[in-house]
Amino acid sequence: MKQKMQQWLVRPQGKLGPLGLVVLLVTASLVTPLSLDMYTPAVPHMTEAFDTTAGTVNLTLVGYFLFFAVGLLVFGPLSDRYGRRPVLLAGVVTYTSASGLCALALDIEMLIVFRVVQALGAGAVSAVATAVVKDAFKAEKREAILSIVQVMFVVGPVLSPVVGALILQVFDWRMTFCALGAVGLFCCALAVLFEETLPQEERYRGTVLGSIGQLGAVAKSKGFSSFLAIVGLYNLPFMAYIAVGSYVYISFFGLSELEYSVFFAVAALLTAAGPFIWLKASRYVSARRFTGILLVAAALSGVAMLLAGELSPVLFCLTFLVFALTEACIRPYSTNILLSQQEGDTGAASSLINFAHTAIGCVGMLLAVLPWSSYVQGIGVLIVASMAFAGIGWIALLKSRIPLAGIKGASPSGQAAPLARDGRPGQGAVDASSRAKGSAR
Repeated sequence: MKQKMQQWLVRPQGKLGPLGLVVLLVTASLVTPLSLDMYTPAVPHMTEAFDTTAGTVNLTLVGYFLFFAVGLLVFGPLSDRYGRRPVLLAGVVTYTSASGLCALALDIEMLIVFRVVQALGAGAVSAVATAVVKDAFKAEKREAILSIVQVMFVVGPVLSPVVGALILQVFDWRMTFCALGAVGLFCCALAVLFEETLPQEERYRGTVLGSIGQLGAVAKSKGFSSFLAIVGLYNLPFMAYIAVGSYVYISFFGLSELEYSVFFAVAALLTAAGPFIWLKASRYVSARRFTGILLVAAALSGVAMLLAGELSPVLFCLTFLVFALTEACIRPYSTNILLSQQEGDTGAASSLINFAHTAIGCVGMLLAVLPWSSYVQGIGVLIVASMAFAGIGWIALLKSRIPLAGIKGASPSGQAAPLARDGRPGQGAVDASSRAKGSAR
């Protein structure tokens, strides 16, 4: 297995090896879900602990998500100029240190500030992790790696709320951040062994501001921006669920913290089937058609939640599970398609991908706490509305003349991109370096 995976790499990792690199990518990708999901069982009790309001406590979630997005925008392009390794190391050290400071916070204001610092570090880690997938792995293997990361990504949401609830049985919320600090230390150890995947000759050679300015150059690709906006809408109701799910299970349905964590974990565990569903379906249906099917299924799950989600925690969980499965199916191949829309500027592209998901998710977290008749109804409305907009956008994109490599139209180089039977980019869409363009900008 190890020898086979070694052949997947275009940038060898002498110290980590291919398996170690995958573990690093998975751990880096888990940083933010762990920082949210492990913490959520304690959220309903934080108002009493700090003698504050639920809205103020929610800032520890929304503030984290917002500045995580800022970190993505800043550090992804910087990694195009300075390399992946120094940005990764800086990000993971910042995250780990801030986790320890969160555990020592004396009031809610301090906690919000330390969560912001923690989020900036996590943003750097996440942006680099996505870029490394394109740097280090052969084009035809990227989707497999993204699927592996997505499947293992479920480990965090499955275990973290359970661990968070168990921690609350013995300790208080501070121990949660100690556990996050331990995850950071593990990631630090792997990051030290990580070897650079962006050679000097392929880096952006302009100024620091110019490297950040590459975000605009990537965003000008209409296919990239349009498709990103469509798939990004999945994050709006998904993060709304993350923000108020604990209130639904604990306050609305009257479950204990441990019971809530079990419902949360079961839904997350079953969602792990998403990437496998896509890999199986890709043998028979194109990404183009499968995307349409997923959008319809997601919208119907929202309708079902509006009709039956308030009847029991089981029905609420099941209706959300259908939506979460569609999100898990679309994420790996949509990310691969987005990364294939340009030949270079991978750090900027990965930043924009993660930023869009994060920013849209942040909006969802803010909308989740509006004065709905119930949070269940709020999540249901957000699912239906988001998927309706995504569906309209998808139809408009398909009918337009905007090229989208891997779905329709030309490759990033402007030549016709051969498509595999499953709708993924063929060899005509394999990346070539565009670093030389940076010196001319």
